[in-house]
Amino acid sequence: MATPAASTSVSDDSDSDSSQCSEASIWDSQELHRQAECLELEELAAISVNPTLLPILNHLLLEVYAVLRPKPLDYDQRNTLVDVIRKITKQIFGSNDGFPVVEPFGSFTMDLFTPRSDLDLSVNFSANTDDRYTRKEKISVIRKFSKVLYSHQRNGICCGVLPIVSARVPILKVIDCGTGVECDISVENKDGMTRSMIFKYVSLLDERFQILSYLVKFWAKIHDLNSPRQLTMSSMSIISLVAFHLQTRHPPILPAFSALLKDGLDCASVERNILPFKGFGSRNTESVAELFVSLISKLLSAESLWEHGLCASNFEASWISKTWKKGVGNLSVEDFLDRSQNFARSVGKVQMQKICKYIRQCALNLLDFMRGKLDTPKLKTLLFGRLSPDDLVSKPRLKHGKRKRKWELCPQGRYAFQKRAKHGGNATTSSGSLPAPASNKVFPAALHDRGTIQRSSIHHRFVPVIPWPRIIPSGFGYGLSLEFPSVARPHPGKGILGRRPSNAVPLNQWNSTSAAAARST
Repeated sequence: MATPAASTSVSDDSDSDSSQCSEASIWDSQELHRQAECLELEELAAISVNPTLLPILNHLLLEVYAVLRPKPLDYDQRNTLVDVIRKITKQIFGSNDGFPVVEPFGSFTMDLFTPRSDLDLSVNFSANTDDRYTRKEKISVIRKFSKVLYSHQRNGICCGVLPIVSARVPILKVIDCGTGVECDISVENKDGMTRSMIFKYVSLLDERFQILSYLVKFWAKIHDLNSPRQLTMSSMSIISLVAFHLQTRHPPILPAFSALLKDGLDCASVERNILPFKGFGSRNTESVAELFVSLISKLLSAESLWEHGLCASNFEASWISKTWKKGVGNLSVEDFLDRSQNFARSVGKVQMQKICKYIRQCALNLLDFMRGKLDTPKLKTLLFGRLSPDDLVSKPRLKHGKRKRKWELCPQGRYAFQKRAKHGGNATTSSGSLPAPASNKVFPAALHDRGTIQRSSIHHRFVPVIPWPRIIPSGFGYGLSLEFPSVARPHPGKGILGRRPSNAVPLNQWNSTSAAAARST
């Protein structure tokens, strides 16, 4: 027999009556579901939503979303980086019936990235939808790739080359010095690509999903809650919680993922199954502001129930009861592809307390706003920071492995840097700065010249049945017509893309000259 979990209401009325639904006795799935819904209503009521202030809050959230959205240049840079990494892969491994191929996935293909987001890439050696590569084989590929990138790092083209072979999914990190975009390269990451494809299709069902995902991810990033390496939430767990919230509204805005995956995980089956759900959430007319407030209420109400087995399931579109291995169930978000896995497995016990603290603080900020104690600019700063343009663009972020000497991440090497500083040069010891490259060597012209990059097809493929179109900006939802601040891009080095040569083909002429470019390379 378990005792009922106490409500974590943000209400300051300590003597409020206990509701009838908080007297649970058995912690099975149905009871947990009922308890969670009941506490969510209590928390939402405690925020005391003021209908006259909701349009103001809605405008604030849409304004933040518009600022966070990447610009056409961000799409162009990432598409070009994918092409360049493809060429490097071909140089290293050759080509066998068109393989290996390099395919983007993650926030970029889901169109949920910001200019500071990492670019996730998968090197695929087969058309199989399942992952048949052993861990040893993946690590071997990572090591071969890292040797080539280390040479480019010495020439100042890239920096931060760091193979992480001890991770659950071995990856190779590298940062392009020209754009500051960090690439996370993995091998045969078919699950990651499939999840990205599913969320991309889901985002097409209702634009509120994309907007809310942006806002919650950035809110988590601002409060240091979005880093699995620091034992907080992964982006996949955050996006899944947003989707779960839209699945559990009344009426629902998104369908259960079980309906989308019933015929398999290939692109054609998911696309076919998602077509009947076009307009699925149109009966729900809640604004982004209403959904944001109710999502915070949902997460706050679940604080006392996670330890009793409460788990968010996108597959069932419902709260369920789930137990995990010790240490991986502080926050429970079921992986809809492998239901034995927890998207939030990285969240530590202490970090879970930190997450709950900031969720509670967010609810209190919303409460003060609804009571007129907090003006709009102050609320915006408390939720999303100052949104400085300099903080939204990509910048090289050096990351050191425990066994790596620090000067190995400097393109010139330790001795060149020390010599320059000794002779009174313009060297800087700031950790956020990069010394100028010591070498004039760059990638071969075919890789370096952005105007002559080969474009074999307008579609990318990771298996024959799944087309991967080039990622282009999606339209802004809710009739947004806000002007975006122009942000200058930092260019501390020549980078993988290289500086634009004077005779380079303009970006808007790429399509018309793709055939000629292919012949020239």
